[in-house]
Amino acid sequence: MSSKIDFTVSEDTQSVTMTLSNDEAPDAPITVSLTREQVTQLVQVLGHVRETLLKDEEVPPIEGARFNPVVRTRWALQPEASTDGSLLAFQHPAYGPVGLVLPPLDADRLMQGLQLHHEMRRKQQPARGKLN
Repeated sequence: MSSKIDFTVSEDTQSVTMTLSNDEAPDAPITVSLTREQVTQLVQVLGHVRETLLKDEEVPPIEGARFNPVVRTRWALQPEASTDGSLLAFQHPAYGPVGLVLPPLDADRLMQGLQLHHEMRRKQQPARGKLN
């Protein structure tokens, strides 16, 4: 049995219609209308389901992984009490709010990397106010 899931975004981009069909009953698709908030809830529920399915597997290496970077977002950083680390949270356009806990050693690595990137940018900028 194969199944098919289709999504059609409304013209006003305020809702989406999800259509579920399969080979066993091609003439009886199930159609569900979803608001933006319901789409976000569905994405979050599916994320939790995927997390449960992968709970006994090792986290794969990030090297070579494909991802879609988020450019336009809002973010927050706060201490994370249970690990003594830091919580980096941001609004992801596809997944909604996402939080990443960085244990102290990882937070230190991130800070060092950001400082290195800052120095690289600073050295690439021409000296302002000075003639070449």
